This record gives sequence, C-alpha cells and structure tokens, in this order.
Amino acid sequence: MNLKRLYRRFVDWQHNPRQYEELGSEMHCCCNCGQEYAGAFCPRCGQKSRAGRITWKTVRDGLMDLFGLGSRSLPYSVWQLLWRPGYFISDYINGKWQVSFPPVKMLVIVTLLVYFIGRFLFPDYWGDDVNDLPEAITSTGVSYYVDSAISWLATHAEWGVLFLFSFLILPTWFIFRHAPRNPRHTLPQGFFVQVFTSIQFFIWNFVLSLALLWIGMNGQQAWAISACFLPLMVVLDYKQLFGYSRRGTLWRVAAVVATIVLSFLMLVMIVVAIQKPDGFIIERHYRPIFVLMEFAAVLGTLLSLTDAINRRSWKERGVWRSMLLPLLFFMAMMICLIVLEVQRPGAFIEALLK
Repeated sequence: MNLKRLYRRFVDWQHNPRQYEELGSEMHCCCNCGQEYAGAFCPRCGQKSRAGRITWKTVRDGLMDLFGLGSRSLPYSVWQLLWRPGYFISDYINGKWQVSFPPVKMLVIVTLLVYFIGRFLFPDYWGDDVNDLPEAITSTGVSYYVDSAISWLATHAEWGVLFLFSFLILPTWFIFRHAPRNPRHTLPQGFFVQVFTSIQFFIWNFVLSLALLWIGMNGQQAWAISACFLPLMVVLDYKQLFGYSRRGTLWRVAAVVATIVLSFLMLVMIVVAIQKPDGFIIERHYRPIFVLMEFAAVLGTLLSLTDAINRRSWKERGVWRSMLLPLLFFMAMMICLIVLEVQRPGAFIEALLK
C-alpha cells in the first residue's frame, strides 16, 4: 500500500472516524425496568441491553468509570483531539457529546497529568523548584486584587492558559462567522472551542518540551520554543473547524491575533498614559470610561475592517459604503488619542516608549 493511499485513508478517518452498527431486530427485556425493546439501549431507562450477569468485564468497566475512562473515554478523546482536532471540535459543538469526554474536566485532568509526569521525568520541567511558594502579596487597593488574580493564575496553569485563550473567542466569532463550515457559531460554542484548544496546546507543548529537555535545554527555554508552534496549531484547528483553505485560514488567524495584540497594546499604553495625574483635567473616576472607549474604538476598527475584507462587501456595496463603519471607529479612536494628547502633551508617546 503506497503512501498516497495511506494518507487518503487517514483523511477519510479524520472526516468520519466512527462506524455505528445497524440496529438489530432481536428483542430484549430490560433487567432494570422490565421494558421489552429492540436495540442496544432500553428506551425507558437507558440501560444497556448487555447488562445482566456480572463478569470480569463489568469489573474492568467499573474501574475505568472511576478514573473517567468509561464510555466517553479520556484517552479516546485526547487521541481524536490530537489527530483530527478541528473535526473533533466541530463534532462536539454540533451536538455529538456522547463520543467526547467532558471538555472542562478533561482540561483539568490533562493539566494534572502533564504536571506530575513532567515533574517525575524532569524536576525542573516548570522552570522552578518544586518547593517554591508564591511570595506574599503586599500591594493594596485595586492592585491587591490584580496581583492576587495573577498569582492564582500562575499557580493554576490550566485556568491561566484557558484565560489567555478566552480572548480568542470574540474575534474568532466575528471573523469566522461566515465560514463554509460551522457558520454563525455562537459565543458559548466559542468557549468550548478554546477549551479544546487549550487541552491540545498543553499536550503538544508537553511533548515538544520533553524532547527539548532531553537534549539539554532547561524548562523555561523548552516551554518558550515549543510555544512558538502555537500559531501553526491554531491554523490547523481552524482550517478543519471552519473549512477555509490554508491561505484563507492563515490570514484570518493572523487577523484574530493582530486584533488581540494591537487592542491590548493600545489598552496598556492608554492606561500607562493616564495613570499619572499631572496636567489632566479628566476626573480620576472618569478615566476608566475613557480607557474603555479607546479600547472599544481600537477593537471596532480592527474587527469591522477585517469583516469588510472577509465578506468582500465592496463588490456589492462599493468601497466607500463598505469602509464607512471602519472609518467611523477609526475616527473615534483618533478623537480619544487627540483628547489624551490635549490633556497631557506627549503622554501617548511616553507610554509608547515605555
């Protein structure tokens, strides 16, 4: 069998990995409720038709259920997520839950397994000492809650990674909402998309990190290098999930990443610029509103421009009409920057340099 045929079989398996048996006409009597039926499960109580006499297989299934390896197997779900990630995620958000291990529970279990296996094989896998404890938080006011949240996320890697991936939900929904596959997907579906992506990131990052540690790198270097493959992983996932071509998926993922990076860069610069009260007429309690307005203007500019390019709306509406909304957001962004510059000349440049 040549490589081309093997690859074709692999692609066919990615699209349709499960083959369900035809329902037979043999009648069964449910041991639990007494219902007579044909099929594999009782329509009244849901018990399997094979339930009855306890055997060693029953003992094995009971032990597997205890550790989350029963009918919705964790290893099976992880295997699917590694080799057909976008299709597997698409199956789940379209209602095929029975074949998937619960995703949030899978994220926690995978993270714990990665942590303990990494510690066992390489004690410096996480780049610090196993007995290191977070330092006491001495800040006050709002900074105390911010520092506490950062400290908690740093000691709970699974939620920290999910927190970072959650910023992909809104731009992904907006940019990919006209995709050939899974169009008009919802924000709750986007949450589970990022949960699965976080799990996949942990596993591939773990495998690549172990390979780099094996050749002599330390934990931090291994994590940093393996994290560089994250964009390729997201492009592969989104290509399978949304059905665009490689090039179409690539530039849309780049637009998602650029939206997040530029928005938060602008947000940080504005926050830094208005923290110093010298020369500001804007009252302190109005400054958060000013920051949110600027952030919304930047985000709106990037998303509306990407949406116009994505839908190629200029073919039907003309260039000026299709670019009207991006221009309005851009004008709002510039007005906020002008207000900031008038309030304190040089503040924006100072924040940019810092």
